Amino acid sequence: MSKSFSTRPTIEVDPRNPPELYAPQAVVVKGVRADGLFYKVDIGRICYLERDEDPGNSSGGKHHSSGLVSTDSLSSERVSWLRNYLDCAFRKGWRDETLRGRLHYIRYFFKFCDFNEGAKPTTLSDLVNEYKRYHMNLAQRARMSGASALGITALNGRLNSARSFIQWGGQLSSSEILKYIPKHRYRKSKIEPEARTINLKDGQDYLRACAVYFSQFSDAILGNKYPIRVTPPNTTEKDLYWHSPRGTTLKSLPNCFDVNGNPLPKKEVEHIISKNFKSKSKSIGLGKRGFYDRTLVFNRNEWRGGKLTFQKIYAYNLSVFCFFQVFLGFTAANVQTALDLKISDIDLSLIGSGSFARKHKFRAGRSVEFSASSKLKRELLRYLKLREWVESLELSGDVDDYLFVKIGEDQSLKRLERSSGTWLIRQSPLFRNILMVSSRDVRQLSAEYFIRKSQGKISLVAKKLNNSIATVARSYTSVDLESQAIEMNSFHEAVTYKIRMFNRETAEPISVKFANDCRSERIATGSCSNLGGHTPLRREGFNAEAPEPACGTFESCLFCEYFAIHVDFEDIHKILSLREALRITSLIRNDPEHFEAVVQPALFRIEEIVAFVSEKDGFSKEVLCKAEEEVENGKYNLHWDRQIKALSARYNELLIES
Repeated sequence: MSKSFSTRPTIEVDPRNPPELYAPQAVVVKGVRADGLFYKVDIGRICYLERDEDPGNSSGGKHHSSGLVSTDSLSSERVSWLRNYLDCAFRKGWRDETLRGRLHYIRYFFKFCDFNEGAKPTTLSDLVNEYKRYHMNLAQRARMSGASALGITALNGRLNSARSFIQWGGQLSSSEILKYIPKHRYRKSKIEPEARTINLKDGQDYLRACAVYFSQFSDAILGNKYPIRVTPPNTTEKDLYWHSPRGTTLKSLPNCFDVNGNPLPKKEVEHIISKNFKSKSKSIGLGKRGFYDRTLVFNRNEWRGGKLTFQKIYAYNLSVFCFFQVFLGFTAANVQTALDLKISDIDLSLIGSGSFARKHKFRAGRSVEFSASSKLKRELLRYLKLREWVESLELSGDVDDYLFVKIGEDQSLKRLERSSGTWLIRQSPLFRNILMVSSRDVRQLSAEYFIRKSQGKISLVAKKLNNSIATVARSYTSVDLESQAIEMNSFHEAVTYKIRMFNRETAEPISVKFANDCRSERIATGSCSNLGGHTPLRREGFNAEAPEPACGTFESCLFCEYFAIHVDFEDIHKILSLREALRITSLIRNDPEHFEAVVQPALFRIEEIVAFVSEKDGFSKEVLCKAEEEVENGKYNLHWDRQIKALSARYNELLIES
């Protein structure tokens, strides 16, 4: 029977620009993976009831070759289904890799229908029956272990893709498809998730190492320096040099170079170099001990001569990977959304003051924004110089103006993909004794950092991560209680010390005047005892880094010598309302540097004043509790209520815009 099988006409379709008229049975969808390589999915073959069986699981990014079919077995019903499905799928605007996955899932479904004792469906009822049989088969595989097992993510992907094909192919509405197939629900495993093993310090150590190596390796490329002097974070040894990605150790080369960075004569440094090798021989002229001639002369001349050696390729790729990790740490962005960024998407002038880039998050089906402190701008400018350098090499590969680009093994330019860093840092002496942190962990740790900086404001973190508050609460704050208690205690101790040392001359709490003990007049933040019109000045204990008190700038009154507070509901309600206004202002500005330098000290001062009020007497505690209850219920002081409503309206506008 196979002798009657033959090839068929095919047409490659770009999902971003499909032709108006095409034969679905001939369609081979062509797209681009995240790493820049093309892929093909021969989806049109499912229209033929008799065809060669598809090869095994080919969803791993391999090009899908067209198989043989029996042209007499073409089903007009399947042609109609596929046309309707592709029309809907192309309009969805999915990422290429998302569409590729969905099409492969459709292929698996029809492979099951046509080759696994199926009915080879050509009617809607047959198709629904095959779906039910397919559901049972996948559910059994989900309970298995070993190579045939199916994970929960793959199970849901296959079932939902098959259901969507039936709905869109049969042109059924959402209510009509429910009559045939209920919507498949994502069912979580009953296995409890493991406690997180990465803490904030691990993440900071990892990102600090990435930042250091990005700086040192990119400088070596742009400054034409080789070997590369490095400073691993977990060692006190100095004068360490990296010279090869194949090396398992860094070389200690003190006093081996002159002031211009040129190696000294072999005889003068022979003894120093020989210490890097286990052999007791001091000769460095033969074998692995030919380090001087091979590395400091030959390899160095190739590097400095502009040749694209494997050392330089590794150094560039490591720089790109390390900067990408730093970028994720600053922005807390989704990995793929960050990888989709183009240079033309970025507005450098907005880094540190607003959203410096926007991109479409295909998984969520909406636009998201990128924001970061001004520190990222300095690193990004350095990276753009490195990006210009690799463009000047005029290597093959069409990467458009994507921001993150690597050099492939064939010395062509390719887009950076998620797994690019695995082989770069595996067993590398650069990352020895440094705990590896996944991109998801980087994002989660960034979320926890912002939660703590904002004193638990999950809405601020949700805006930063471009997620819903529910998603942040579920996925980015899940820390076991013991670890959380330890980390939070250490964090608050560090923050308290940092704030006090930042704007104070004393580690002791700075007291506040009580208006009951002196003459004063009411102001927006409490009361003022400066009835004589004297020039405002800082209260004793604050240094020049604390805000300069200025009448009319009410939050600066907190640091003034003449500031006072009545131990009554009015003044306490004012200062607690001011605290909420400061938090909302920080939420809108979304600038960690401003929060740390301005908002955090003011919030700390308010808490300090509240503590003094609370300790005064029992009556003050009762008034404080009443005022806090009012603020928690959204009932603010009249002056700050107007400010908070205006700020809240602005925040809602920003959410709508995003």
